[in-house]
Amino acid sequence: MSKSKKELAHDQFFYDLHDATENAAMEGLDIPHVVFVAVQYFTQVALDCAPNNKEAKELINDAIKSAKKKVLKRRDHDRQMWM
Repeated sequence: MSKSKKELAHDQFFYDLHDATENAAMEGLDIPHVVFVAVQYFTQVALDCAPNNKEAKELINDAIKSAKKKVLKRRDHDRQMWM
């Protein structure tokens, strides 16, 4: 089954952010600093685009939960491969 245009755009945006992170690191920024700036930027975007603060906070919290879930799933998978 092929991905939709929106799914492909989502994936490409994710890879573009990864590339931007690598480029910033190659320019001399530490990864934690890059992460701080990215979180700060996207938090501002969420607050600007959401109809109210409550929805902005929900958007931000949902994104954090999703990221944690993906990382934990990947870690579990990686651990199982080495057992």
